[in-house]
Amino acid sequence: MIYIILAFSVLMLTIVFGFPIFFSLCISGIVVTLALGAPLSLVITKIFGGIDSFTLMAIPFFILAGNIMTEAKITDRIVDFADSLVGRFRGGLGHANILSSMIFSGIQGSGVADASAIGTIMIPAMVKQGYEKDFAVAVTASAAVMGPIIPPSIAMIMYGYYTELSVGKLFLGGLLPGILLGVGLMVVNFLVFQHRRYAIRPSKRSLRDVARAASHSIGALIMPMIIICGIVFGFFTPTESGIAATIYGIFYGFCISRELKWKRLPGVLIDSANTTAVVMIILAMAGIFSNLLTRLHFQQILIDRFVTPIHNPYLATFSIMLILIALGCFIDPSVLIVMFGSTVAAVGSHLGFDPIHYGVLMVIVMLFGAITPPVGSMLFIACSIAQIQLDKSVKVLLPFLTVQVIVMLLVLFIPGLSLWVNQLVFR
Repeated sequence: MIYIILAFSVLMLTIVFGFPIFFSLCISGIVVTLALGAPLSLVITKIFGGIDSFTLMAIPFFILAGNIMTEAKITDRIVDFADSLVGRFRGGLGHANILSSMIFSGIQGSGVADASAIGTIMIPAMVKQGYEKDFAVAVTASAAVMGPIIPPSIAMIMYGYYTELSVGKLFLGGLLPGILLGVGLMVVNFLVFQHRRYAIRPSKRSLRDVARAASHSIGALIMPMIIICGIVFGFFTPTESGIAATIYGIFYGFCISRELKWKRLPGVLIDSANTTAVVMIILAMAGIFSNLLTRLHFQQILIDRFVTPIHNPYLATFSIMLILIALGCFIDPSVLIVMFGSTVAAVGSHLGFDPIHYGVLMVIVMLFGAITPPVGSMLFIACSIAQIQLDKSVKVLLPFLTVQVIVMLLVLFIPGLSLWVNQLVFR
C-alpha cells in the first residue's frame, strides 16, 4: 500500500509543479521502480511494449483520416448541413454547433479534434452573431465530449485494448448515450439562450436549402457507416477500419469535394504525425504507471478496501465515479483510461455489471475532466479560440456539465442505453 501512495504522491506533486503529464508519469514510474528494487530496464521495456499493439495502430489512422477530411473542407459542409436543420430554432447557431459536433464525432473520434475543427468555425460565427464568448466556449467544449463517445472513438479503442473487450461492441454501446448527450446539450442551449435574452433571429432555410446542404454533406455522412458497419459485421478490424477511413478520406477530398490538394498532403501528414506522437508518448508513459499498479495489486486492494465494504453495487460504482471525476480534473482522459481501464473493468466484473455497459459508463466518466478546469483539454482549446481566460467560462459551463452528469447516471441505472443497440445487432 505504501508504494501505491508513493506512486500517486509523486505523480500529483510533479503535475502541481507544472511538469508535462507524460514526464510526470515517467518520473513517478521510475521512482517507484527504484523503491521496489526492480531494474530500470523494466521501465524501458514497458515504454516500448505498452504501445507495441496492432489495435493501437488504429489511432494514427483515425487521426490522419480526420485531418484529411478537415483539409477537404468537410467541416464547412457539416456546419452548413447542421445549420440548415436546426438553425431555424431559437438558439439556432448553438444548436448547429452541437449537431455539427455530433456529426463530426462520426468521422474523427477525438474530442480535441472536434473542439478544434468545429470551434474554429462556430465560435467566431456565434460571437459575430451576438452570442457572448463564454457561452460560445461552453457550447463548443461540452459538445466536443461527444467525439470520444459517438463511434468511432479513439477512447473506446484504447479501453477495448487495455480490457480486451470488443471495440465494435464498445462503439455501438456509445451510440445512444452520445446522442442523448447531444439532445440534452441542445435543451440547455435553448434554456441559456432564453435566460440571457439574446435578441438574435434564427436563420430560416427552405426545404430546398436543406436538400442542397444534405447533398453536399452526403459524402461525409458515409464515412461513419463505413467504419461502424465494417467493424460490427467483421469486414475490418479497428485498425483496418482506420485505414479504410483514410483511403475514403483521400477519395472524398480529391474526387468529391475536390478541396484536397497534393501540395497540402505533406503538411497533413506532418500534423497527423505530431498529434500521433503526443498521444503515443502519453500512452507509453501511462503504461509504466499502469503496470506498476498491476504489480502492486491495486485492483484487489481497491476491491477489498473500497468496493466490497459498500454492499450496494450502484453506490460502489458511484464512489468510483467520484474518484475518477476528481482525478480527471488533473489528468487527461486518455491517461486515466490507460491507468485505470483494467482496474475499473475488474471492479465492474466483481460487482456483477455487464462489461460493455460498465466500459461505456467509465469512458464517459473519464471524459468529464476534459471540460473541467484546471487542465480540461477541450475547454482549453475552446477558450484559446475565443481568446478568453479559462475561469471566464466556468459559470455558464455548469448547466452543460450537469447534462453530462445526468447522462452518466442514466447509463448507470439504465443498462439498455449502452446494450440495446448491441442486442439489436448481435441477437
